Amino acid sequence: MSFNNEVVQLNNISAQAPRMSWNSLLCHARLHPKPPVDSPERSAFEVDYDRLIFSKAFRRLARKTQVHPLAVNDHTHNRLTHSLEVASVGRSFGKAAYYIAKAHEKRNIPGDAIEFAELIQAACLAHDIGNTPFGHAGERSIRQWMNANPACLSNLSAAQKSDLTLYEGNAQAFRIATRSVSEFESGCINRQGGLGLTAATLATMMKYPWHSNHPYAQAHGKYSVFQEDSSAFEWVANETGLLYNDDAYCRHPLAFLVEAADDICNAIIDIEDAIELNILQREEIEHALMQLSGLPATSPIAQMRAKAIGMLITQCLQIFDDNYNDIMQGQFQTPLIQLIDKAMFEAFSHLNTTAQNQVYPFQQDEHLEQSCNLTLARILSETMQSTISVDLGKPDIVTEPFLEFFTNALKKNNAGYERCMMTMDFVAGMTDNYAVNLADRLEMASHD
Repeated sequence: MSFNNEVVQLNNISAQAPRMSWNSLLCHARLHPKPPVDSPERSAFEVDYDRLIFSKAFRRLARKTQVHPLAVNDHTHNRLTHSLEVASVGRSFGKAAYYIAKAHEKRNIPGDAIEFAELIQAACLAHDIGNTPFGHAGERSIRQWMNANPACLSNLSAAQKSDLTLYEGNAQAFRIATRSVSEFESGCINRQGGLGLTAATLATMMKYPWHSNHPYAQAHGKYSVFQEDSSAFEWVANETGLLYNDDAYCRHPLAFLVEAADDICNAIIDIEDAIELNILQREEIEHALMQLSGLPATSPIAQMRAKAIGMLITQCLQIFDDNYNDIMQGQFQTPLIQLIDKAMFEAFSHLNTTAQNQVYPFQQDEHLEQSCNLTLARILSETMQSTISVDLGKPDIVTEPFLEFFTNALKKNNAGYERCMMTMDFVAGMTDNYAVNLADRLEMASHD
């Protein structure tokens, strides 16, 4: 793999522009650290990766939708397998990014290729831990319910209401990582420090480092921080030295590579799943995969997929290299995938368009969407109240977490924004299966 390592000479104006430094960007500090911190046997970012892998929030992704809710085909990706694949692509990005950064800085920089790889790998692993049950369909259901029930949000500020009416899984991921454990056993409510990750991993996992009332969030529904988690966010930004431009912090430079890894896996893997489920026929995407992989049409789909991912990694790294100085000055905002070679981007766009028109509508199948809406509406209607309106009888494996949530949440706060956010911790932490089972029990109890 070769890159254009010629360093662009900055003019006098740009040389004086604020610039991020790898000394801060690779910050090992942890929010509310608990001893022991790090060990000589493992790097700080390897510790982050391990903490994520063994967390309950990550384990639950095995039963959360990637694209197809409650799919019956065992080969279909879920959020856990998707996250592992994104982390694999991210590791490749990280190793190359170190050498790109070192060449541009023209001096030794902190860390090494392995540390860069471990940092991006951990951030990729964390990027979806706030995913709701039923994936993006779950996000839509939560937003729909919140907008349809303004009385539940009547005593909140405009910014706090926006957190809920524009509910976003990316912000839930940052919340889980820094504050919430999404558990409601006694003594675990909002345990300080969350997963205890480094500032560098927390910054790198944030693709949208602004709040829900930011213009971009209002226009596109994308943001990475709830109002309640502002102090942790400010700590991360200050520790890693993120620049502040246009009323928002700029991204950590390596967050562009996390985004690229996610974009690549979404496009290629979602298409592969669609073929597996007979939603698409091979002929519909064969030419695009040939263009991306450089392989003949007779090649197995899995081989074309693997080669295409490798080619896209190379392309995105070249864009990262070409725009390195603007990225370090917080002046670059475009997703890397959008600037790859024109012919390859057309092929990539064809896969995305095909997914939007033929694959994701299957995700939004009227029956599945309605089932998702009804499931989460039933749960939200109960959990957003101050008391339980139904008698669930003796606690069991389904009802006990729900009853435990009420017991502990009400001890902490009976109303207001904080309780709303604790409710979202509980609801977003559910797997697809648990959400369906709990909604069924609540519905049955309401008719008893």
